[in-house]
Amino acid sequence: MTSYDSKVAKLGHIAVHTPDLDESLWFFEEVMGFKLTERVGGTAYLRGMRDWEHHTLSVTESGRTGIDHIAFRTTTPEAVGELAEQFEVNGADVRRVAAGDERGQGSAVRVERFGHEYEFYYDVEKPKAPKELRSKLRNRNYSEATANRIAPRRIDHCHVQDGVSAEHAAWLAEELGFNVNEQYRESDGELWGWWLSVTPLPHDIAIHRLPTGTDPNLHHVSYHVDSREDLWECADILAEYGMEPEAGPGKHAITRADFLYVSDPASELCIELFAGPGYLNFEPDWEPIEWHEDELGPATSHQWVGEGPDWYGVGIPYVD
Repeated sequence: MTSYDSKVAKLGHIAVHTPDLDESLWFFEEVMGFKLTERVGGTAYLRGMRDWEHHTLSVTESGRTGIDHIAFRTTTPEAVGELAEQFEVNGADVRRVAAGDERGQGSAVRVERFGHEYEFYYDVEKPKAPKELRSKLRNRNYSEATANRIAPRRIDHCHVQDGVSAEHAAWLAEELGFNVNEQYRESDGELWGWWLSVTPLPHDIAIHRLPTGTDPNLHHVSYHVDSREDLWECADILAEYGMEPEAGPGKHAITRADFLYVSDPASELCIELFAGPGYLNFEPDWEPIEWHEDELGPATSHQWVGEGPDWYGVGIPYVD
């Protein structure tokens, strides 16, 4: 269900480091079919075929790999300042980001929670695709005639992991107003995973639990495609480039969506292509669905069809 009590509207973008921007752009543009909005200095700003915002992925050459931040758009301009005040009252260190520091974006605030760097913004540019690439359908951005055979449509969700996931999930739910749609409990009785949303999507962010003391990381960012056949097309194209999916095509039990995972060789960012959308949740009285290990299999291998990915993630950040 849509969370009407949340100041967060949606997942906005992921910002990632790479040691080689040209190699990353080869992967994201040529192989995967992302659209480049602009390249400014050592940063490229990309988006999917049907993303409206200036970018949903930024890639910065910095000599290292790692996630810079995860960004959410707020419901109102005022919500940015309200969240900053709320974080400070609760003892968090809030950093202000000036308008224009990140291309296409207005002022924002950032806060580190549970080892993850979160950004919150409202003002953002929504540039039309260049005329020669633009769709004649006004409710689309880029023309399908300019797409390759993968061409991710829009950003869908992200998935992080850390050793304090229960506290992290509680913060998202209690302080930011996310709804828990699904969760997974291991045979020892401990919760292992949470799938949370502020939109009708099955999840805008997911968390799963690592051993206590493990460094936090981002496992993947997900982009939506139209059908499961697109996943097989992706596998075909990867094979032509001498690459293999890290997992899939397959089907999740949790969130009920078809999937394929592949990583950029340079930045190591894992992209999940997510077909479905699985389901949309419009129920105002939704109760979290809880899965148990004895019915679905162990935490790191619980797919409905096929094998899931390994659980290596990109640090926040680490130096090569």
